[in-house]
Amino acid sequence: MKAWCVPAFAKVNLGLRILGKRPDGFHELETYFLQIDLADRLFFEKSELNGLELTCSRSDLPAGAANLCWRAYELLCAAAQRRLGVRLHLEKNIPVGAGLGGGSSDAAATLIALNCLFDLNLSEVMLHHLAAQLGSDVPFFLTGGLCFGSGRGEIIAPLPELPKWEILLITPAVVVSTAWAYQNYKMSLTNRQKITKLPSSDFVQLQGHQLTEVCQNDLEPVVFEKYPELAELKSQLQQAGAVATSMTGSGSAIFGLFHTRQEAQRGQQLVKRDKQAFLARPVRWGIRQVYRDYYAALTSEE
Repeated sequence: MKAWCVPAFAKVNLGLRILGKRPDGFHELETYFLQIDLADRLFFEKSELNGLELTCSRSDLPAGAANLCWRAYELLCAAAQRRLGVRLHLEKNIPVGAGLGGGSSDAAATLIALNCLFDLNLSEVMLHHLAAQLGSDVPFFLTGGLCFGSGRGEIIAPLPELPKWEILLITPAVVVSTAWAYQNYKMSLTNRQKITKLPSSDFVQLQGHQLTEVCQNDLEPVVFEKYPELAELKSQLQQAGAVATSMTGSGSAIFGLFHTRQEAQRGQQLVKRDKQAFLARPVRWGIRQVYRDYYAALTSEE
């Protein structure tokens, strides 16, 4: 096997509840992570060198120790107690700084792929432990699909069904700092009294007002105050007929859920032309799917 291509899919947060500040400085939250078929591509190849050679399709992104793929590599080597010779090229397709989890997904894909490529046999529990050190939402990408997230986002409960929505994703030319959004979030009495709206097992059955209620994001007020154009985008998606719409994560991406691809395409035509827009569908991609494809590729080469 030469260069092995592994996709790293984006996510949206179908609702985000902030329940309070934790002793460790993070916020206690609840969210539904949904993986979508917008993806970066990572190309892995074994190397004779004793280390990582990382390149990226975007020259403005770090290709050294500041890159989450690099940090994932270092953590994995420490856990395996060996240095791995790897060439990794990162093809970036997921917008950066939009709340879509591109860097986290890349890091998770790196953990899974290198564990597989070098037969390290690290357990899923160990990979989850490493992922949680890299970022709060990195563990989600080890599982993929639709998951209920709690704690600081690292506690993942997979849901068996994927919703059948068509998703219109708008990514304006605004980069929102996650740290800034949480630092400026104000906890109100209403927030303190919030509880999970519905059991996670019922999520895919939600319609109408219930779906709108669950898809609220507690960070929207603080982000929309600074970036009113994001509130305007959300309003445009509502006017375009989305059954629910919200900001994902700390922004800046705004998404709308539609029943059919045709409805989503009509919505796309109504959004201002200067905004980047993607049509997406839910997808399930994680450890099991990567391993399956890897061993299928090995078999086909024999």
